[in-house]
Amino acid sequence: MAAKDIVGQFVGDALLAGKSRDDIRDALVEAGWSDCEVSDALAEYSEVEFMPPVPRPRPRLTARDVFIYAVLFTALTFTATNLINLVHAILDIRMPDPADNEYLVRSATGRLRWSVATLVVAAPVYFWMLFYTNRRIEKDQGHRRSLVRIWLTYLALFVAGLVFLGDTTVVIYQFLQGEATARFLLKAATVAVVSLVIFVFHLREMEYLKGET
Repeated sequence: MAAKDIVGQFVGDALLAGKSRDDIRDALVEAGWSDCEVSDALAEYSEVEFMPPVPRPRPRLTARDVFIYAVLFTALTFTATNLINLVHAILDIRMPDPADNEYLVRSATGRLRWSVATLVVAAPVYFWMLFYTNRRIEKDQGHRRSLVRIWLTYLALFVAGLVFLGDTTVVIYQFLQGEATARFLLKAATVAVVSLVIFVFHLREMEYLKGET
């Protein structure tokens, strides 16, 4: 049995025996458990006055959630990256640079077409899956605690934050190099806006979940 399960079972038995939370905390700390471990174990049970102790809702994992959220976040990735590629291709066509090599000029139209084609497929899938998952949550708030959803949302936060920081670093470097052209700044702004929107959207989702628990 895992250490967390042992402490959780002990807390449940102690509460059932009528022990106070302070007494349980003192006993566990004296036995060598850390404050964080004790707090996590106590948090598994609601403070509702009822016997036996009422457990708090826990994150859950199902194969269906794995499929649903894998599709959702894959569609998000395709939508975001191809939206950026679409804007970059348009900028390459509308704002050509004499320093551009021949391949970049020739490939701009192809990249534009590929991005449009991908967005026509990926964007509707993403928004439909987002609508579907929100409807599931409205019917059953327990779906909000999906372990896959939580992990992939934090992954999206990490990647979006990393992209935004990298984009900002490149912009500063180009300024210091004196090579920050208008086209470059517009491309960088596109990356920044898309990554920031994704970051803020999913951060609000996590803050809402934290507030619930």
